[in-house]
Amino acid sequence: MDIFEVLDNRKTIRKFDSYIPSKEEIERIIESARLAPSAMNTQNWKFIAVYNSEIKEKMAAAVLKTYERIIPNLDDETKGYVERYKGHSTFFAKAPVVIVCIETKAKSFMGGVLEMAGLGEDEIKKMRPDSYLLSMGGAIENMLLASYALNLGSCWMVAPVLGEAGIKEALKLDEDDRIVSIIAIGKPAVDSTLKRSPKKELNEIMQIIE
Repeated sequence: MDIFEVLDNRKTIRKFDSYIPSKEEIERIIESARLAPSAMNTQNWKFIAVYNSEIKEKMAAAVLKTYERIIPNLDDETKGYVERYKGHSTFFAKAPVVIVCIETKAKSFMGGVLEMAGLGEDEIKKMRPDSYLLSMGGAIENMLLASYALNLGSCWMVAPVLGEAGIKEALKLDEDDRIVSIIAIGKPAVDSTLKRSPKKELNEIMQIIE
């Protein structure tokens, strides 16, 4: 499949049929993440593919537990919105496979240099985006594109990180591990030719300075 075909047609999928992606397909997807660029080539990541339904349910329960804690403190209008949003945060439990994307602890070299030079924390934040988190984003995007190239659907999710403590417990992760995203993967249960969500036009986001 041509790379531009993948870029032009990949879309978010939240409903999957009964097909279970093979371990070979999942390995190829994660191999695409492995080959992504990373800050200082640190490769500060690991990826856990979860097929086990019981563990997926425990992960979703951890997310719901956080919602139960925060919803009583909200005004009625916000409560209604958040109640609807819960489903978008936990549907991954029914996905055939989920890939948990984990940032492993790494010390920023340039951040350390700026600290040594006497710059304050606020100034450093303005000068230095979270390069390791950006590296994770590149790896995750590679997996979304690889999934589409394998005729699989995917959904890049951040909301489940609300349940990070419970998810880390379910997966027996190290204390320093940081869950940054979960990707739900499977065969689309809906017509994959349907249009993707609307995107801004190129002239709205691009500027060329000559």
